[in-house]
Amino acid sequence: MLILLGLPVFGASAQETEMPEGALIKSVDVSGSDLNLLSPKLRDDINALVGERLHRERLDALAMRIEAENPDVVATVRTLVQPDGQVRVTFFLERISDARDLMLNINARYTVESVEISGISERKVSRQLRDDLQSLVGTRLDSDEAKRLEKWLAAELPDYRVTRHIARGSQPGRIRVVFEVGQREEPWIPFRPSRSKLVYHADQKWSGVLDISNGGRRHRATVGFVFSNGDDLIEDYSGFRVRLESRELVTERLGASLEVSRLRQTWHPDTLAALAADPRIPEAYRERLTVEPTVTFAFSPHVRITAGASVSELESLSRSPESQKANAVVASIAYDQRWKQRRVDSQNLAASYEWRSATSELDSDLVYTRHVGQVDYQYERGKSAVIAGLAVGRITGRAPLFERFSLGDSSTLRGWNKFDIAPTGGDRMFHQSLEYRYRHIAWFLDTGSVWDPDAEMKVRFSTGFGYHTDNTFLTVGFPLNASEVTATFMMGVRF
Repeated sequence: MLILLGLPVFGASAQETEMPEGALIKSVDVSGSDLNLLSPKLRDDINALVGERLHRERLDALAMRIEAENPDVVATVRTLVQPDGQVRVTFFLERISDARDLMLNINARYTVESVEISGISERKVSRQLRDDLQSLVGTRLDSDEAKRLEKWLAAELPDYRVTRHIARGSQPGRIRVVFEVGQREEPWIPFRPSRSKLVYHADQKWSGVLDISNGGRRHRATVGFVFSNGDDLIEDYSGFRVRLESRELVTERLGASLEVSRLRQTWHPDTLAALAADPRIPEAYRERLTVEPTVTFAFSPHVRITAGASVSELESLSRSPESQKANAVVASIAYDQRWKQRRVDSQNLAASYEWRSATSELDSDLVYTRHVGQVDYQYERGKSAVIAGLAVGRITGRAPLFERFSLGDSSTLRGWNKFDIAPTGGDRMFHQSLEYRYRHIAWFLDTGSVWDPDAEMKVRFSTGFGYHTDNTFLTVGFPLNASEVTATFMMGVRF
């Protein structure tokens, strides 16, 4: 049977024993790893054992050299005495990550050379914890103690992710314990981005908004001060808003927010003149008070839906009637994803759709429905980036001026003046943008139109160049199909 199985007939008489000091080494094998992974010098020294007398210290030294070259493995020496009295030597290699017992008992082999905290300043850690961490130095690594200190560090830094790594020391048999501290992965429901900015547009002048946020990873309160913002809407408004957010209620899938704002409006003369000429558009207002509670449910870290209400009271400029209400049900769905393919390649995709419906059943004086869809894509490779965006919108009914669409500011149809395009905004809109950046030097092409259903739809184009980062911009834009092509300068910071 032994012959049929291809095993040595006399193999049964060979036996594993303690290393027989001084015995002649017949053969040497390395099991569990490719011998070619070892350095040529180490391979030669291992092969040179054949024909030599066995000495335990020499074998142990070679095992330590194997571990020094491959710190993620454990090298164990086994000897097998042959019938002729010679010895077969085998170095068994086993990866620490593949053997739980080795990971738990690594302290039996290594002495801690140093303990490091990576990713943050050690000043953020209490003195007592730092002292306990340093007490590991010079001792065999106690896995239980290291785990306790890792939990303690995570408790002191609740907004960070703490992981423990073992790195090779400066000498064989010594290790470095590294506690790596990094930002936690974002929860499934993100906080609303900051609307802070200081923006200048040659036609619309300065706009300033400051959001001050305070809170932790799950809950946050934001107070926003609007000094004068004529960049977003047809109206130029100032005032304040308060927003309370929780993006993890019981579960990371559920979040809620409440925003209250009181804003006072200033109107461009072209807007007031256009309103006087078209009574179908709701009138201008002096002040706008809005309360907007919402609830968000996340299907995954990338897909979520939001539902709630938007209750607005508009104080009329003419005070006849004294005020109007614009109360709407709101709902939206959003998707975002980021891919990092290689160290120098990344892609970002964000898409959303929002629906608002104000009806008389909600005690709204203005009845309308508003649809907005938006897709943004960004591809980065090295120092180059391509950014593309598309937005479409439609309103039916009589929407207040703050809901009507507008193009021609520091981020849409750059180079145009929105009061030359549609001084009261429009019920229909589309806008697309394509931008290329190299070392933050940017070139862009914008296309868009805003109009009312009974008016002519005119597509406008603009192009330009500038210095653009994710937060700052210096831009010169040119309207391409205007009666007179003039340069418009824009600059600002969004943070």
